Amino acid sequence: MNSLNDGFDDVEWELQNNGLYIGSYSRVVLLNGFVPLFAAVIFTVLALLPDLAWPIASSPSPYPVSFPFPLPEILLSSAFFSLAHLLRVPLYSLASLLFPSESASLVSTFFHVLLTNGLRLAALAILQVRHTMDYPIPTCQDPAFRTVWWLSLNFAEVVAAIVQGYEQLAYYRDVMVPEGREIEFLERLKSGSFEEPIDDTTYPPEQEEFEDALENGESARSVESRIDRGVEKLLVIKMREELEEVYGLPVIKIPVFISCLQRFNSIFLSVGLNLLLSAAYLRSPLSLPVSDQDFARSYASSNVPFIITSPLVLLLHSSLAALHTPAVLPRIGLHTAAYVGVLVGIMSFFAGLAVWGALS
Repeated sequence: MNSLNDGFDDVEWELQNNGLYIGSYSRVVLLNGFVPLFAAVIFTVLALLPDLAWPIASSPSPYPVSFPFPLPEILLSSAFFSLAHLLRVPLYSLASLLFPSESASLVSTFFHVLLTNGLRLAALAILQVRHTMDYPIPTCQDPAFRTVWWLSLNFAEVVAAIVQGYEQLAYYRDVMVPEGREIEFLERLKSGSFEEPIDDTTYPPEQEEFEDALENGESARSVESRIDRGVEKLLVIKMREELEEVYGLPVIKIPVFISCLQRFNSIFLSVGLNLLLSAAYLRSPLSLPVSDQDFARSYASSNVPFIITSPLVLLLHSSLAALHTPAVLPRIGLHTAAYVGVLVGIMSFFAGLAVWGALS
């Protein structure tokens, strides 16, 4: 039995060295359908949690009837995430100009985290959360708690991550070897007669087909189309290699369980950090206009919680984000990064609930 397993491992290893992977692409895509399903379940639970765990009496909505709660929160958080996401590449390009390539990804990650948390504070100011609070300090009995909660449920971030995951899987569509035909494809590789395993017409053989096309009088446009497909094939190969260099393993080999953990981490970390940051900001006179400073002094408001919390949130968020950079992730492994993210995400989530008085 061990010899059979060793033989299979040798075949799999040799196929992977040639850019081929054993399995069914459609089955992998189907299994990864659990990721959006899992994320939808988490969102549903968290969306219902405030009303179930911390019910409050209904209060007048500050929004117009045509734009009810929580639409402003969802749209604003999604817009700010999109802005931060679009600026990720320019930030990396700028860091690459100013710093060595080894540290550019870490520097750009820090600035992206700084931008993300700055936009979180901006969302609180735009929605005037402090001005509509019923209590002088943050508490889960205040309608502001629900505003901050829905700002934290960043739907756009999770949707973008899921779409990106499927796009990365698509790079492996044409390099999957059907189970049971491993030896056949390995022999074809050794004999030099190998063609694409799934769809032989997607990327046609190069030299002979170009000559046949010219001999048969095919149009120049057809030849250009074949060249474009050949270039596209090379780009896909390059993208696969870059992804495998970052993750430390082929994307097609990432367990669905780990992908689900990553979505769990991003959701709970977003809620936890936003609750922590918002509570510190809303306790600070910085959240009130100058004309209301006398009101702030009446309940001993202080900037100290914000001065302490904001650097800690930035440090925690930057440290977790750094685990997923090309400089760190291949060294520690995707599994380690996911497990660390679970621990930190859960701790930040309960810490955020605690500062809002939701655990007392």
